[in-house]
This record gives sequence, structure tokens and C-alpha cells, in this order.
Amino acid sequence: MTGKNVVVILLVLGITFTLFNCDTGGGGNISIDSKVSNSAQFGEITVTVLEDGRRLDSDKTDDGGNFNLRFRSNTGFVSLRFESDSFDAERPNLRVTDDSTILFDFTLQQNPTLITINSWQVLQDPLFLRNESELVFNEKLADIAIDADGGDCLIGTGSSVITFRVKSITIINCREGVRVQGTASVILEADEDITVSSNRDAVISFDDTFVRIGETSDPVDNSVLIQSANLNGINAAGNSVVEIDPQNNQCSISGGRRAVNVSGNASVDTDGCTLSDG
Repeated sequence: MTGKNVVVILLVLGITFTLFNCDTGGGGNISIDSKVSNSAQFGEITVTVLEDGRRLDSDKTDDGGNFNLRFRSNTGFVSLRFESDSFDAERPNLRVTDDSTILFDFTLQQNPTLITINSWQVLQDPLFLRNESELVFNEKLADIAIDADGGDCLIGTGSSVITFRVKSITIINCREGVRVQGTASVILEADEDITVSSNRDAVISFDDTFVRIGETSDPVDNSVLIQSANLNGINAAGNSVVEIDPQNNQCSISGGRRAVNVSGNASVDTDGCTLSDG
């Protein structure tokens, strides 16, 4: 830009991202299908996505403030720059994951310049992490949704780590919901609702793995729903540990066969949950 000062809006939202040798990082397709809800105040807005200062894609808002960006990320952090005749600012440190569609709703404010995120939804393709991969997503504004359309939803093997600490988590239409093997760990924490729904085991753990599903350190109205249509809500084997820790015991676990099945030296903590066998 010429003759303009780019204003960078620094919003501290507790974003943490770590990604090492991860199958969901470094090149998967990402789409931001979003809108500026009050775009009429600013006229046509050019929205540019940048990573480390490098332009990845750009689009102009339509009459409704909608814009679309498609790109790939190497770091998992991007910035969005909004430019019009009367507005020029940048929102840094937006967390993105490969193979996802992200739906933002923004409001822009002038004097003082401010970019507000009204809603943030991530439509995530199924996740499969292996070896020493690590995926950590801490963002209190984000709603995470994984719909596998009959396939497996979230798998961690080897010593991989998957952590979501977000507003809400919905994992549905799965063959298997959450599956961990080796020494992998999966932590799903939300301020509000968590749902894991599958045809086979909703949560299945083997070997020396760890799974935690429940409230964040500062929940709003957290609840946990785990359900399997034909097998087990939770199926734990080996030396695995599964902890279900909802806010105020707001928890339901059901299975077409059993709500909870434990074998070997596995440990499952569902204290306070309502269990329903098929």
C-alpha cells in the first residue's frame, strides 16, 4: 500500500499453536468463507490473507459483505488485512488448520480502529495424526465441527498429541469417533457442549494412551454427550486412561452394546455421568 499506515489490531485471545511433523499441517487446503457484517459502512473492502507478511490470497467483499479466500499455510498462523477508502487494519494471529473451512463473522470499527470477531466456526475434515505429530488449538471463540460422513473422525497414533480447548466441539457421523493407539493423547475441552457420536466405538483407546473430554478451566455451560449406535460409548484396553470431566456432572454416555467397556489394565473415569447400555 502507498500512503497508508497499516494498523495492526492486537487482540489477546489465548491462541496457542504447536505443530511438529503433523499430517494436518504444511500444505492442506484451507478456505475462509466469511463476512464483514457491517461492510455497508465502509463500501467495498479488499480482504487479504497473509502469512509471515507474504500474500496468500485476496478477495473483495460483495454487497452482503461476504468474501472467500483459499490458500495453504505452512505455520498455522495467518493475518487478515481489511482495506477500503475509509478503513485500513490487520487482524494477526488467526489460527487455521489444514483441510478445513473457516466461517468468521467480523465487525469493523473506526475511531478507534478495531476488528471484532463475532463468531468463529471451523468445519474440519477428519484428523489423523501419527508418530510425534502435535496439534494444539487453544481458542475460546472457536466452535470446532468434524463430520466424517461415515468415516473415522479423529485418530492419534504413535506418540502424537491432539489438544482442543475451544468454545464447543462437535464430532459426528463417525465410523469411530476418537481412536488412540501407542502413547498418543487426545484432550478435548470446551467452555460449552462437546458431542462425540459414532456408528462403532465413540471413544476407543489402546496401549498406553490418554484421553480427556470435559470442561475447560473456565467453562460457561459445558456438557458432554458420547454415544455409539452399535458398539461402545467408551472402549478402553491395555493400560490406557480415559477421563470424562464435564461441568456439574452434565454428561451422558450411551452405547448400542455398552456405555463403557474396560479390559486389561485400562482405567475409565466417568464419575457423575449417566450411563446407558444398549
